[in-house]
Amino acid sequence: MLMLALTGAAAYVPLGRAPASRAATRSAPVNMLTEGQIGLIRSTWSSVGALGSEKVGVLLFEKIFEEAPGAAALFPFGREPDFKLDNLGDNPRVVKHGAKVVDTVSAAVDLLDDLPTLGPVLVGLGARHFTYSVEAVHYPVVGGAFLKTLETGLAGRGLY
Repeated sequence: MLMLALTGAAAYVPLGRAPASRAATRSAPVNMLTEGQIGLIRSTWSSVGALGSEKVGVLLFEKIFEEAPGAAALFPFGREPDFKLDNLGDNPRVVKHGAKVVDTVSAAVDLLDDLPTLGPVLVGLGARHFTYSVEAVHYPVVGGAFLKTLETGLAGRGLY
């Protein structure tokens, strides 16, 4: 539910404009979440987040690279000559980046009831990722990995 609600919220935040060399972007009205949905998202995320940013972040990247091993090349740590897909938790660069991703999601969850503030944050995040060559084809991989991470995190706490 968390990822579905987050992607639902994010999908309706105007995404700005990409350079003319990329596909045109679309804007749609902002979709307001109900207080109940926000509460559910926050309680779910809190349960998973209790595992710690580093653990959840590594788990997320394990799930991403299980689905798309080639995606590692999109990250600076994945282009290092000593990078290996196994034992990601032993790679301090993966741990650091994974924790940063999880902390960013936590910040977004905190702002779910303040979409005028969250919108520009997500637009900025999208603009930065555009410069990293992230494309729409990557979204389902990351979204699916995120859902699997939530499932694993909640199951580990007896909540799934």
